[in-house]
Amino acid sequence: MQPSPETPPAPGAGVALSVVINNYNYARYLPETIGSVLAQGEEVAEILVVDDCSTDNSRDVIDEFAQRFPGRVRGVYQPVNSGQGAAFNAGHAAARGDMVMFLDADDFMLPGAAAKIRANYEPEVTLYHYRMRYTDETSKLGDGVFPPLSERLADGLEASEKLRSVGRYPSTITSGLVFNRWVLDRMMPVDAEAFRYGGDGYVVAAGPLYGPVRSFETETCAYRLHGGQHTSRRAAQAKLARWRIDHDHQRYRVIREHSARLGLPVAVDLGTRDDGHLFERIVSLVFEPEAHPIEGDTLGRLIRDIKPLEAANRRGLRRAFSGVFWTAMQVAPRPLKLQLMRLRLDPNSRPAWVRKLARTVRRRFRV
Repeated sequence: MQPSPETPPAPGAGVALSVVINNYNYARYLPETIGSVLAQGEEVAEILVVDDCSTDNSRDVIDEFAQRFPGRVRGVYQPVNSGQGAAFNAGHAAARGDMVMFLDADDFMLPGAAAKIRANYEPEVTLYHYRMRYTDETSKLGDGVFPPLSERLADGLEASEKLRSVGRYPSTITSGLVFNRWVLDRMMPVDAEAFRYGGDGYVVAAGPLYGPVRSFETETCAYRLHGGQHTSRRAAQAKLARWRIDHDHQRYRVIREHSARLGLPVAVDLGTRDDGHLFERIVSLVFEPEAHPIEGDTLGRLIRDIKPLEAANRRGLRRAFSGVFWTAMQVAPRPLKLQLMRLRLDPNSRPAWVRKLARTVRRRFRV
């Protein structure tokens, strides 16, 4: 049985939104990020900037905003560098809003976003998913949307069911997530050591177990792409894949622990039908089979397993492209497998005509 909030505010009863910006060495982006939240006006009750012991001038930037906007902007300073999960814990502990949004310091809110978020409030909901618009280092908004519109986001109790049967559900990442405060009170704190990176992995794995989620096509934030991100595919492919495999195993542990608290059943084989997890295992095997962390895995079996899963989870052209890709991966010699995987992982490595065609398709079909 799903629990419900004890004393949630009623819709339209002055629901307060707290925005928690988690920051580490992103002083160059902070003015735009904080400014974008201030521009939301009274729709945002408070702005909390959690700084994880930055070594740049981040704290000077935060202090300046706090002095200029007393009562609206507040710095929350970690005593030691502890990672994103610990920053989420500190932000949750300091926030007072009925709704809480965690915003990465290198992203920014789009005009009118907070009003839309507050208008979508429902007392019994655990978390809300929103799309994000891609932007670059210069803050120029692109045509692309994350997650792509071809990927339907989970809604209602579907997220809980998918988590407990598969280990993943169609979701988004930090800046596209908003939580009702009551569910954070129940599922926090984040395991700060296990989720030093990818703290959103904890909250999206635990939150939906406590009740329904809501998903919207609305774009509320700009998602900045740059080479400094921990999960950038410019990092060593196999090393990042191994980190993601371990991160998935930590998420599966969280699913089991919170489900046990709630008396909810969980499949014993989480991950075997999780196409995202299988993909990372394939990447690990393709690039560095000698360091692959899961004994007994074979490339042929993993490709056979992932091919129908991706087909079921994608629509239109993305489904067609997926089918062609995995068929090629099944029959290609190893050198070509490496090249195909590099092309899929790094769009910048693709020929110019392919990138141009992809942009045209995205603009026309919004995929």
